[in-house]
Amino acid sequence: MDTSPGGCATGECLPDTAPAAPRGRDDATRPLLERWRAALDTVAAESPRHSASLKNARLLSLREGEVAIAFRPDAGFHRTTVTGQSGRAVVERLLSVHFGRPTRLVVDETPGAATGGKTLAELDAEARAEHERATGQSVRNHPAILATLRVLGGELEHIQVLERERTGAPGSDVIDEQP
Repeated sequence: MDTSPGGCATGECLPDTAPAAPRGRDDATRPLLERWRAALDTVAAESPRHSASLKNARLLSLREGEVAIAFRPDAGFHRTTVTGQSGRAVVERLLSVHFGRPTRLVVDETPGAATGGKTLAELDAEARAEHERATGQSVRNHPAILATLRVLGGELEHIQVLERERTGAPGSDVIDEQP
């Protein structure tokens, strides 16, 4: 029996294992726009301004180590925010954190490159408008609102949706429940 201080007691017999490369937050199994939204959430955690400008870009491609985007001609402010002095460095650093590897941002300046699909800002605006329309319709047709208007002899002129999520209990008819 070997009782020397060498050997496995010092870890010499253990296999060499390289530490795993840091993994990012990207899930390549998710749809492209969900991956882009998640990447922008990572950017927004440190730089909401850059994330907001990136939401106004059309995603062209998402490849290993590269994100390609294009801005419409009327989005010059957002293009400058992302590609200006420190903008590109901040965006590339945060995208690299998200994807777990160095990631380069490519902005396609070719005329017409931003045509086609919608930006996340456009998709979000459409979803918000649809939510407000549906909420307004729901409020206008709610029995409690209709009864109140009938009793008071009033009319509903404008509905302003203050929050995106319903505050009442799931499945209830409560429109707004204050704590």
